[in-house]
Amino acid sequence: MSGRAVNPVNEFWDRFRLVSPADEEVHCIAYGSNLNVERMKSRCPGAEVIGTSMLGGYRLLFKKSMTGFYATIEQDANCFVPVVVYRMTAEDEARLDRFEGYPKYYYKREFLLPVWSLKGRRLKKRRECIAYIMHEKRLLGEPTQEYYRLLDEGYDYWGFEKTYLENGLKSSIGNKAAKEWIEEYRRECR
Repeated sequence: MSGRAVNPVNEFWDRFRLVSPADEEVHCIAYGSNLNVERMKSRCPGAEVIGTSMLGGYRLLFKKSMTGFYATIEQDANCFVPVVVYRMTAEDEARLDRFEGYPKYYYKREFLLPVWSLKGRRLKKRRECIAYIMHEKRLLGEPTQEYYRLLDEGYDYWGFEKTYLENGLKSSIGNKAAKEWIEEYRRECR
């Protein structure tokens, strides 16, 4: 015996293991109803939150899909959208594709984002994150109060400033209509 540590043959070959797509790690940002972790977990069981970020150069909007008006983002150099960053498997991404209606209603875009951990520390490496974005040709409009409440509660939970959410509504239905809508929403929430 030489006294050297020897890696068993099996450990040697593990370094050359093929990675199946289900094992791939994917980062996805949430800005809509997926801000609710339980809701996201029901759609993507392997998803876990790694932190939050701000998506610069985009604004939040509400656009028409098959069953109503839902959150999306659109380029706007003067705006930001707060997001939650999830780590998930490629299998979870495929589930989310089906749920979001990709590619019919949403397309995917990648962003390289700085991420702040749940403890408030910036992670060393920026993460490549996918986002689901509703096709631009979709009409703007007002969401249901139930759907808006999901986002409102998500903003509360993550400590995001509500002005981003309210500005998204204003950009979608106009300032005056949004002001009245938000007043009605707040009355209903009491």
